[in-house]
Amino acid sequence: MRFVLNVIAMAVGVWVATLLPLDIAVTGGEGEWWTRLLVFGAVGVILQLLNQVIKPVLQILALPITILTLGLFALVVNWFVLWLAAWVTTWFGGIELVIGDFWLALVGALVITIISSIVRGLTGSAQE
Repeated sequence: MRFVLNVIAMAVGVWVATLLPLDIAVTGGEGEWWTRLLVFGAVGVILQLLNQVIKPVLQILALPITILTLGLFALVVNWFVLWLAAWVTTWFGGIELVIGDFWLALVGALVITIISSIVRGLTGSAQE
């Protein structure tokens, strides 16, 4: 159940990021409202899986530079996970996460992280 709530939180974060002028777009599912919802859910699943599998490895590998930059390099790790999710969505037909240049995508990754954390806090899925 916690995974489903985290996926929903991630999908809401991506949706909010697409509403802002950050060159982040999700394509696919333009027919009906529920198909669009499923596309955002699929992007949320991909991002959540990458956050659970790849991101901890990246954080351990980037620990020295993260310490040197006083934690700011964690934003670059978040950007890389977002870029990786955009790359993975190209494998599937009908959905695609498109990100723009590095700086806007970096801000977009920060927005997605903040919004999904807020939604997780509101749903109670952040608690153990």
